[in-house]
Amino acid sequence: MTKKKIIDIEAHALFRMLERGQQFNLSYDETQERAFKAVQTGNLAKRKHFSSRGKTYYHYFQDNLSFYVICRERELEEYLKILIKTVIIEEGRE
Repeated sequence: MTKKKIIDIEAHALFRMLERGQQFNLSYDETQERAFKAVQTGNLAKRKHFSSRGKTYYHYFQDNLSFYVICRERELEEYLKILIKTVIIEEGRE
């Protein structure tokens, strides 16, 4: 049985996410939705932006933007708590 994921964003990551989203003309809601989708899909990055302290999730979107979301995870009895530490947005695929 897969555990329910609870996703939260660290304050610093929130501001960096807003800043980086604006560089690509994305609204706050769209940037946040894409970051959450990258975590929810569960695809781990294969080549870029690895973190020694957490996992890096990756998702490519059809408008040629790749989202790398670096997270720390804590597994509890009933759910998996995921804290987003930073979001990196790049053009192109991994």
